[in-house]
Amino acid sequence: MIFEKHEDHCFRSCSGHSYVRKNWLGSIVFPFSALLQQSEFSDQVDVLGRAHIFAKNCKAVFPNRRITTTVFNHDGIQILVTRYIKALNPPQQLLDIFLRDSNATLDLIAHFVSLIPLMPELDENDGFDIWMTSERCISLAIGNREEHAILLCNFFLYFGKKALVLLGTSILEGRVAYVLTHETDEYLLWNPLTGQCHKQIDPFCPLQSVDCLFDDGNVWFNIQQNSTPMAVYFDYSKESFWKQLLPKNFQGTQAQSIQIEGFPIQMPYTNVQSVIDAMYQTGIHSSEFPQTEFALAVYIHPYPNNILSVWVYLASLTRQQ
Repeated sequence: MIFEKHEDHCFRSCSGHSYVRKNWLGSIVFPFSALLQQSEFSDQVDVLGRAHIFAKNCKAVFPNRRITTTVFNHDGIQILVTRYIKALNPPQQLLDIFLRDSNATLDLIAHFVSLIPLMPELDENDGFDIWMTSERCISLAIGNREEHAILLCNFFLYFGKKALVLLGTSILEGRVAYVLTHETDEYLLWNPLTGQCHKQIDPFCPLQSVDCLFDDGNVWFNIQQNSTPMAVYFDYSKESFWKQLLPKNFQGTQAQSIQIEGFPIQMPYTNVQSVIDAMYQTGIHSSEFPQTEFALAVYIHPYPNNILSVWVYLASLTRQQ
């Protein structure tokens, strides 16, 4: 602080004097975690800006093809579409069937997703899409086309399938979202609204144009002249066929998925403490993020002679912006 003196009691002359004195006004403490979050936020802004430029450039080359790199979540926060992709376990009834017939289980999962009612689309502007998480889609029992595809893709990833979400157009439905899976020697196209699976060479597949793909790590835009499924070369590692949002050596943030992470536990009932111990052994409670939310549901099925089967479902959700 600087204090300026305007008067001097000296008879010889009058002059102004100034001097500097240190004065304690207060302090501000910045936790180290806050600095890390600030760095994360800065990186996120850079990635979102890159995604905006990428989409704009893609549209300049093929104006009629769909490209979606970012959307808004239910909190109104803009995030990359890649954060919606994460391997999620389907309902236990479907998992039980998987033990007997894996192919039948995949068909049943696709049928299960197709039973979720379709939300009517009010706005077809890609720049203002709002997507729900898969957990929210199931809990509300409704979803748009992209949310159906994301849910089906996440279920397929749980079974170790190589799956991506495909955005394009259909002869019958207009704008659509499919799931692309890569099998040993072929690509399959799954329609999450009907549960139907089509081979790439299927002439009866209603998909008319393959525009872009995305998984949990990147977004690829189709720059091939012919975008029909039978003519598309689906190897998105080829830069001459697919333009990718993030390069392989990109050092930006590796944002975590926004989906809920959880699993069911089934065990025989002996006492309450044994159930509690089993929950602690999962380690799901050991989260380093202060904003983690948890969900818990318990079901007990009785059998003769006082034999009880306990089902416990644990889920955690970390909200990161």
